[in-house]
Amino acid sequence: MNLTQITIDKTLGKGGLLSRYLGDFEYRPAQVEMAHVIERALALKSQVMIEAGTGVGKTMGYLVPIIISGKKSVISTGTKNLQEQIFFKDLPLITGAMGVKVNSLLMKGRTNYICLNRYHQHFDMVSFIKPEMMEKRRLIDAWLNRTETGDRAEVSWLGDDDPVWDMISSSSDRCKGPDCPHRDDCYIIKLRRLAAKADIIIVNHHLFFADLMLKADGFGEIIPRFEAVVFDEAHKVEDIATSYFGASLSSGQILDLAADVQKETDEEGGKPHEDAVMNIAALRSGIARINTHFSTAPEKGRLNIEEIKNEEGIALDSIIKGLKYVQKNFENSLSTRAQELEDNLDVIFSSGKGNWLEWYEKRKRGVTFHASPLDIAENMREQLYQNVKTIIFTSATLSTGGTFDYIRSRLGISENANEAIYPSHFNFMEQVRFYIPLDLPLPVSDGFVPAITERITEILKLSHGRALILFTSYHNLNSVYNSLKGTIPYRIFKQGEAPKGILLEDFKRNTGSVLMATGSFWEGVDVPGETLSCLIIDKLPFDSPGDPIVGARIDMINSRDGNPFMEYQVPSAIISLKQGLGRLIRKSTDRGILAVLDKRIVKSSYGRFFIKSLPEMKTVNDLKDLEGFFNT
Repeated sequence: MNLTQITIDKTLGKGGLLSRYLGDFEYRPAQVEMAHVIERALALKSQVMIEAGTGVGKTMGYLVPIIISGKKSVISTGTKNLQEQIFFKDLPLITGAMGVKVNSLLMKGRTNYICLNRYHQHFDMVSFIKPEMMEKRRLIDAWLNRTETGDRAEVSWLGDDDPVWDMISSSSDRCKGPDCPHRDDCYIIKLRRLAAKADIIIVNHHLFFADLMLKADGFGEIIPRFEAVVFDEAHKVEDIATSYFGASLSSGQILDLAADVQKETDEEGGKPHEDAVMNIAALRSGIARINTHFSTAPEKGRLNIEEIKNEEGIALDSIIKGLKYVQKNFENSLSTRAQELEDNLDVIFSSGKGNWLEWYEKRKRGVTFHASPLDIAENMREQLYQNVKTIIFTSATLSTGGTFDYIRSRLGISENANEAIYPSHFNFMEQVRFYIPLDLPLPVSDGFVPAITERITEILKLSHGRALILFTSYHNLNSVYNSLKGTIPYRIFKQGEAPKGILLEDFKRNTGSVLMATGSFWEGVDVPGETLSCLIIDKLPFDSPGDPIVGARIDMINSRDGNPFMEYQVPSAIISLKQGLGRLIRKSTDRGILAVLDKRIVKSSYGRFFIKSLPEMKTVNDLKDLEGFFNT
């Protein structure tokens, strides 16, 4: 079919192309209206913010107008899972119904693709001394003979945490560029060529902002120029963009560079030059001192720049000396890497950057240092909005208290940007019971955890297990888990016992089980049906002021006489709570109990903002009012 003959109403409307193509397609007026709003934004080259509740069908709501527009567009998602759903499921379905062909491409970050140079280097080095690696080499060789993408997602037998992939994956800091002997077969180069021809490119926020920074530097971009971008799961944009607008440097990167310089000098044959030996040692000794300095420090915290310079000035000087040596004496990618590492070191350990935070976090391979802007609004305006006019921000959780004021201020979105809220069409009054116990202690009380442990036990009896319990801290998670383990007749799965994907599959298969989690399980969990019939939240999900960036943002707002609690902490917590509720009701046939064990949601002056941001539900304060709910 010719695109000029296709309209939004003919595609998504009653009796339209999708309804004829799909036997169970559900006409959704909100979806059609959303598509028209995006159609106007594409025509006018403007920004728009859209909250589309669960069940509205926002993916089709933006894909249809983008396809009809014919504009080269980027879809940026918060997760790889959504990327793959759009590429492998949603786009083929829509284009099939419309009878059109769209050249689309799925792009991930570089480390998702194999680097042929690193692969051959690694296995040529280890194969003759590690027989156990021979089987992995055989399997990867067989995969390389058939893959067209080099994407590790195709290697199903390779575990998420298998160190082999770290050794053979692509990365910008180890790319040999024009000097690579495998350049003609490079999967990253092939990806760039395909992207240049694609109509729709599907990326994730990490790749989008990493590429945006490459464009700002004027080289090495992966995503070609485009006319429009859709940020799906746009509530994640601020945190992800912050990490890319800043600078980062890890002790592991320095040690990797030292190892690669050592390898190159060894390959030259003969006795290594004395200067090379000394400078490699300088890099390693400097990092050893830095790692020792942070060995007893908390896992994450703010950097005291002056203190580190005073106490570890010798270590920093050793690292800088080694980096400068590599820059002057190596002409390939090693020199470029050393320059980038020194630049980042200079940014992080310099002072006077205004509203920036210098901080660290400890990881398996040492310490990672960061310098992060605390307000990215200006970065977004200068580096994105000036160059791309058509931008759609959408999510199931984008507004707070019925407005977009919070997300607008955090991302620097134009005051002229259009906005729309399309609530979920699910009948929450019938499908959900919102349980808020008023007799429990406040979360700051010493008796809170024992009290919620007992109450969770009582709720699980009513729901017959079938529950996801979300905690705001590992302390509460571990305390409740240790108390309930072996005392309730339901199998308990706990975050950390296995990878997230495996835990979710086990939870889905075991109807009646209980999954206890925190952090990443607040969103991206899709368990429709009776397996997840009860969602319990221990307390309102305020970000911890102990987190370096959260604490620094609070200080920044205080410094301008603002109210960080109402401007930042409450809106952020509202979005997290809305994400949590989104785990419970995924279909119109789902029924469930939402239990928030924190009475501040109704007893505090700010609680009304949480209630106003949630769908209207029947609220109960007594467990007796939940009895028989699943039988009605």
